[in-house]
Amino acid sequence: MPGQTQEFALANPARPRESPLALVVRQLLRGKLSRTALVVLGIIVLVGLLAPFIAPYDPSAQPDIVALKDLPPSLAHPFGTDPYSRDVLSRVIYGARLSLLIGVLATIVSLTLGVAYGAIAGYAGGFVDAVMMRLLDALLSIPRLLLLIGALVAWPRLSVGALVLFLGFTGWFGLSRIVRGQVLAMKHAEFVMAARALGASRRRILLRHLLPNLVSPIVVAATLGVAHVIVLEAGLSYLGIGVPQPQASWGNIIQDGADQIATLWWMSLFPGLLMVLTVMTLNILGEALRDSYERRS
Repeated sequence: MPGQTQEFALANPARPRESPLALVVRQLLRGKLSRTALVVLGIIVLVGLLAPFIAPYDPSAQPDIVALKDLPPSLAHPFGTDPYSRDVLSRVIYGARLSLLIGVLATIVSLTLGVAYGAIAGYAGGFVDAVMMRLLDALLSIPRLLLLIGALVAWPRLSVGALVLFLGFTGWFGLSRIVRGQVLAMKHAEFVMAARALGASRRRILLRHLLPNLVSPIVVAATLGVAHVIVLEAGLSYLGIGVPQPQASWGNIIQDGADQIATLWWMSLFPGLLMVLTVMTLNILGEALRDSYERRS
């Protein structure tokens, strides 16, 4: 009988369990629209990463503020120049780098806070959960944009790092509710009860058993969160309280030509189109992941 068991094992090898992240990637590659969005987003990210190598000019250089300012698109300057004679194409390329970086870093801060807060509240339950949720309700009652504008007006000369922290610290409230609900639904599941019976600590149960099963909703929230932060940062920079000059972001590029939009149309068109394209691809990927997650739930 041992020989038969060995033959059966050789004929039916156990399939390795697919990791949650590999499952997410497989779901994105399944649909044609999501594949196209992934390719477009990859190109935009690559352009941002290679900005020092592909940008034709220094994005902050002002070579001739009289003769070269406000030039329309041409062979020398495909996206034209701004009122300070800076090349708009170079600033858009560097703006892609900075806007994506701010979106990703601020979302990482939000994910860390939201997942930790929601997981602790959901797993603790009882009085601790009630107090944490009432505090979260109070935070959710404050409009995020109003909170950001008030904070950034009070500290108008913030660095990019401080802006990332402000955006991250104000963006985790909704995610914490999602994580809390998922933890509440799973903390009495059989695999959690088995781990508890084997003597696993609360920390181990959270980190090794509950959170790995939340990868899909967390990735969905992260994808949509990056898109939201990019738009939010662009809006704040357009108002003059976001990324400080002379650093280039899509929002402050548009703001440079906002008072002459009829004549300096290229100042708004090109960074605006790239921002819309980036946010659209992120939303397509987020919706594809959400549909996949809901079908498997």
